[in-house]
Amino acid sequence: MNPFTLRREMQNDIFENIVPYLKRNHDSKIRRAIIKSLHLPMIFNPIHYFSKTTNNDWFIFYYAITKKLAEDAACIAISQVQTEEGTYVYEYIVAREHNIYIFPPHFFSRYHSRFLKSAAIGKQELINQYIKNSYIGIIFISETGQEKCALSFQDGYAIGDIISRKERIFMFKTFISKDLLRKDQEFAKAYDQLQEQNLMNYIMNLENPNEFLLNKYSSYLNSKL
Repeated sequence: MNPFTLRREMQNDIFENIVPYLKRNHDSKIRRAIIKSLHLPMIFNPIHYFSKTTNNDWFIFYYAITKKLAEDAACIAISQVQTEEGTYVYEYIVAREHNIYIFPPHFFSRYHSRFLKSAAIGKQELINQYIKNSYIGIIFISETGQEKCALSFQDGYAIGDIISRKERIFMFKTFISKDLLRKDQEFAKAYDQLQEQNLMNYIMNLENPNEFLLNKYSSYLNSKL
């Protein structure tokens, strides 16, 4: 599926089917919860929705950064596609630029091993936990010509490729936890001295950021990116 078709299919399902369903059944409850909450930002447990129109299976996460969003709460919609490789996760962010993030099976394998370590967790619970931990994140996009991107959030960094700048589709292929990188004295020094954005820009502007991370931190990552 090309980027244009992917975005149109996701948008049509979300705005023609999911949004009307949410308005009928959940918007008012979410609005009250946000207004009454003493702890913001916040993200809610996912709402499951099966689209009879497209047969897409969705999990929708409402979230709010401030109470100003109570009247128009943002949400994240994720859908999963089973392939021979495993489960691909498609994340559509219904806010700001309406980015689409794609996560191949390898990404969640790395997120599990590098952040949760040996903790036992089911596949859906793992995906849900990642979404809940990453909804407040900063995306870094390389200059035209390199087609690299990274997402920084509380658990670490998701690193990948730009699939389409025009359609704002990004595929995150691997996850690096902050505690792993901080074990390296040289990186820890850089982390303290440089602003995070400058550091991520440096990594993405390398000719091969994945190879750089593997060569530099393979003793800590202990596996291929």
